[in-house]
Amino acid sequence: MRVNEKRMMVDAAGDGAGLRGARALVAVMVLAWACGAGMGCERAPESQPEARATEVEASEATPEPGDGEGEHDEDHAHDEVHLGAHMFEIGRRYAAVWYAGEAGNKAMVDYQIHEIEEVIEELREAQPVEEGVDVVDYFDRSVLPGLEKVEEAIEAGDSATFEREYDAVIAQCNACHTATKHAFIKIGRPAFNPYANVNMDTK
Repeated sequence: MRVNEKRMMVDAAGDGAGLRGARALVAVMVLAWACGAGMGCERAPESQPEARATEVEASEATPEPGDGEGEHDEDHAHDEVHLGAHMFEIGRRYAAVWYAGEAGNKAMVDYQIHEIEEVIEELREAQPVEEGVDVVDYFDRSVLPGLEKVEEAIEAGDSATFEREYDAVIAQCNACHTATKHAFIKIGRPAFNPYANVNMDTK
């Protein structure tokens, strides 16, 4: 009888443990259902593609520094025509004027000065302003009259006047550079012929 009693006690204990386990499982399932139904349990927020798309569009619409319209004020209006490139072309042709003038080549002097005037006409369309200075207006008042005197000196065959008037135009160019805060660009008589393969002599 004792053996049978022990077996019955063991079976009873096992049945009790199984019941407690079943109750625990049911409790877990109830808790999971409650969380799924949103009863006080936090859930990870679902993605909101429309909101993210709006944020992306807003970031793309935001201009980067320097991308805005009206960025250049009048002091940088020359950006549209690349003023520096035009100045370089004028300087190169004026250097040719020196060598042609020294050789007494009137036709070449006239040609190079005419080309300089063509460059100025290109600038006239854009009306560049540099540091408050109307560049084309300065050319009209100070440089073009000097170029005419250079041509007149060559026409008269007066080499001394040619050299004096040539230097006077250079002085006007350097004065403009100073007025536009480019005093570090100092022009002088050329040290070499920019057209090495062109014969500047009339012979």
